[in-house]
Amino acid sequence: MLMSRFPSPLTPAAEQGTTLIELLVAMVTAIVVLGALVAILDFSLNQESRTADKVQADQIGRISMSTIIQELHSSCTGFGATAIQAPSTTPVAPLHSTNALNLWFLSSYGNASSGEALLTGVTEHDIKWTSTKTSNTGQPLGTLTDYAFPSTPGGRSPTWVFGELTTVTAKARVLATNVIPPTISSESTIFQYYKDNNKGEFLVLTPAELPTATANNEVAEVTIGFTQAAESGDTRLGRTASLSDSVV
Repeated sequence: MLMSRFPSPLTPAAEQGTTLIELLVAMVTAIVVLGALVAILDFSLNQESRTADKVQADQIGRISMSTIIQELHSSCTGFGATAIQAPSTTPVAPLHSTNALNLWFLSSYGNASSGEALLTGVTEHDIKWTSTKTSNTGQPLGTLTDYAFPSTPGGRSPTWVFGELTTVTAKARVLATNVIPPTISSESTIFQYYKDNNKGEFLVLTPAELPTATANNEVAEVTIGFTQAAESGDTRLGRTASLSDSVV
């Protein structure tokens, strides 16, 4: 029996290709996989950005906190002068007297002299928080600035003499931007003050008690606390750093 050299005509089954349903299933599968990859990439980028903001905020906050603490540790001018006190004269707005957002103190930080006969001058400081804007989560952002006023020649402890307390005459130094003050008793508070009750206990001074305490040199301790945001000002969860410290 002779076989034909030519193939037989193709049957319908042999002519089948990719059906529309199979094509749709493949497209949906590809879209799902691609969406998962995009989601993973987006999560990774957000996580990296969040970590970078957190690290940057912590670095900025620690530097500014360290500067304040160093100045306060060098604020024991001695010879009858109390470090944390009311301003030497009435400060000119926008400066304010000692309160929850303004820390006034005397410091000999950076002065090489230590003895009474050699210490010829000190510096009066106002560490002030000023509101600048609102963050993307509704948090109040502001700037911490150190306004410094050198004592005038001829002054002597405890009656050091200073010039006019105004931002124009001050030597201003920005310590940090994008600083968020905590809210304590419905009040924005960076600085809290305490007095010694002569029983080994420090009692917190209320805003009403603070003016008298600073005028009478009764402040024995101050605590500093704030939340620092990164340079981006993004205050979403996990992107800020909270810092606190105290000096007796």
